[in-house]
Amino acid sequence: MGGGVRASLRMLLVVVAVATFGTAAPALAAGTADEAKEMVAKAIALYRDVGAEAFHAINKPDGGFRDRDLYVFVFGPDNRLVAHGADVSLLGQDAMALKDVDGRPFGRAMVETATAEGTWVDYKWRNPETGKTEAKSSWVVKADGHIFGCGIYK
Repeated sequence: MGGGVRASLRMLLVVVAVATFGTAAPALAAGTADEAKEMVAKAIALYRDVGAEAFHAINKPDGGFRDRDLYVFVFGPDNRLVAHGADVSLLGQDAMALKDVDGRPFGRAMVETATAEGTWVDYKWRNPETGKTEAKSSWVVKADGHIFGCGIYK
């Protein structure tokens, strides 16, 4: 086979592959409820080991508290965000003032319902992977005066 024919066949294979499979990489699977719970437990364990230094790790993109669309957030005893694994610009925000796009005061719900055993709170929030506002459910646990959370997008 001549070089021109081989090049044409290669080009045809590329066109067929792109048409069949697309050019975008496949989306990674969304985080699960069990993974969110595990991440919260890991954050609480680190906090109990090193205190407030844990918040620095949670705030770092490579600190071990961000995985796909999962990330840990923490409200301090004053109900202000002290850690946020996806958006550190939110640090200092008052949980009691946080509302979703539908006006639901989800921060207040987290503060008022979080227990040592944990509970789920539903609201809408921007998914860091898609950039879109989506339905979300966050697992929140009260530990040592702080509220640790991690949510899944539905």
